[in-house]
Amino acid sequence: MEDERVVASSAGDPRLLSSTPHAPTTPYNNRLMNLPPPPGHPLATYVVQVPKDQIYRVPPPENAGIVERHREAAKNKGKKSKRKYSRYLICIAIVLLVIGVLVSGAIATVYFIFTPKAPNFTVSKLHVKQQKQGSPPTYDVTLKAKNPNEKMGIHCKSDEDSATLTFWTKNLGFGDFPGLEQKPGDDSSIFAIKIHALKTKVVPPNVQKSISDKKTKRQISLKLKFESPLVFNVWFLKLWKKDMTVNCAFRVSTMAQGTKILSQNCKTKLS
Repeated sequence: MEDERVVASSAGDPRLLSSTPHAPTTPYNNRLMNLPPPPGHPLATYVVQVPKDQIYRVPPPENAGIVERHREAAKNKGKKSKRKYSRYLICIAIVLLVIGVLVSGAIATVYFIFTPKAPNFTVSKLHVKQQKQGSPPTYDVTLKAKNPNEKMGIHCKSDEDSATLTFWTKNLGFGDFPGLEQKPGDDSSIFAIKIHALKTKVVPPNVQKSISDKKTKRQISLKLKFESPLVFNVWFLKLWKKDMTVNCAFRVSTMAQGTKILSQNCKTKLS
């Protein structure tokens, strides 16, 4: 059984002061129960439990300054690295540009000093061989070459069937340019181009008459064309390489024995 005590104040208003089950009544307890309550709201104690993983620590203010200084240092280092890399690239570009200008200037100087000129050709002889009338003949065209370059040698050799001989618009045959090698200023080189007639084509009547008629001379106009790569060199250095095309238009007194070159005009083109 529980004992409950109610103590009245001096004004006569009853207030509940304590409720203690099975608490013995002593003079000390009586004095405590007769004390007035504290003014305002009664005091209370609360216990708040927070999970461990939700407990945060607030860093001191000076840590923010340290972090900011590290960030600024990293940014400055990155900027310095970029500036250094950019300067490095600019230096390389300037060096390459200077080298390019020097090389271009050297090539231009060499080009103007050693201006490449195309060799000059002249037709000096024509000899025609035919076993029997109507059979495909062979035309031997002899040319003389002159190298106008006083400081450069030349060398040229064409591919197979790079030379052609025509009468008006009719092709008489194909041949090989044997090649040419000359020293600077050489004007004594002589070579022959052998033109073989096509077996499937008939020899033009005017050409056949000029070959067969040994008593009456029949003049014939012909065109010789050949192509070849041309190399200019100084000693062992190959300075330039160009494509050469030679066109020779010439007229002969006859295509039989005793042929004479009556007129000619040879043009050499470099590309």
